Amino acid sequence: MANDQHRSRRASVSTGKRSRFPVLCVLVLTALVVGLWVFASAFPRLEVAGCRITQEEYLLAMYQARDDVLSKHAAAGISLTDWSDDTALGDPVRLTMERALDILSEYYAVSLLAVERGYLTDAGYDAMRRDMEEVNRQRQEALDSGTMITGFRSFTTEDFLTYRASDIRLQFCSDPHNPEYHVTPEELRQRYEADLENLYQQPDSLELAFLAADASPREADDLEQAFLSLRQLALETGDLAAALEEMPQLNDYYQEISVDPGSYSVYTRSHSDILACAAGLQSGDLSRVFRQDDRLCLVQCLRRTVHPPVPLEDVRSVVAESIRESRYDALIAERMENMEIRGDLRWLYRFTAEQLR
Repeated sequence: MANDQHRSRRASVSTGKRSRFPVLCVLVLTALVVGLWVFASAFPRLEVAGCRITQEEYLLAMYQARDDVLSKHAAAGISLTDWSDDTALGDPVRLTMERALDILSEYYAVSLLAVERGYLTDAGYDAMRRDMEEVNRQRQEALDSGTMITGFRSFTTEDFLTYRASDIRLQFCSDPHNPEYHVTPEELRQRYEADLENLYQQPDSLELAFLAADASPREADDLEQAFLSLRQLALETGDLAAALEEMPQLNDYYQEISVDPGSYSVYTRSHSDILACAAGLQSGDLSRVFRQDDRLCLVQCLRRTVHPPVPLEDVRSVVAESIRESRYDALIAERMENMEIRGDLRWLYRFTAEQLR
């Protein structure tokens, strides 16, 4: 009887162990799967210039990079719909990851330089977020008190990054304590001459007579023929206004304007097609009849006055600022080139690919 009871207890214990074994296996396997999933999905360790990059920070740069990659593909006429397939521009995931690292490198090149020069106390991402929250708080207080503010009522992270980078650039270029601030007279002269044609050449003064018409599709062909006939008469008489006396039905399309350096930018917006037609015309010259869709133009240059360039003395501060900005940009580019990036980039590539699915 005792032996039977002993055997029964042994059988019960053995059965209990067998029943718990599958449960333990399931738990172990579940833990292993969850652990592997967390391990695979966790953000890899990444450092830029010795600064640890958080997942939030990388994702902010990555989504900006994604938009840049999409824009480049669109400009190349490529519809990017599958991030896992290579395109004529390359692997879109790798392009996105590399662009995101460039964005982070630029951020830390700017921020660390700002700390060195005393414009910031902390280059880190968390410090930037705290600064943004404080600026937004101050702006909200100003609004609540009825004070007028300029710019954004409240910054998003992306907007604040742009605002802060611009502010650091401005502080750098206006800081007389920087060794890059001093500009020699020879450097001023060289930069002025290099930019003379594009930046400091004043536009000519123009007195223009012209006909401009927006015709309906049914009228455009007939009106174009009338403009051509008027042009022939103007070539014979040398005067568009005089030729109109022979074709008074076109008087409603006739105008005259005077454009000088001070008003040139205004007319480039309101009369861009007329100025384009007048390009290269000298005093007395007549353009051909221009037609784009159902827009018709005929221009005569009554008088062109050529102005000398703006003298260096009048733009000395502008030229000096341009030199300082170039020095700043070159310094940031150099720091980005030498920026140390540490981390498992293969793992970062997989993480980026997961986010772009």
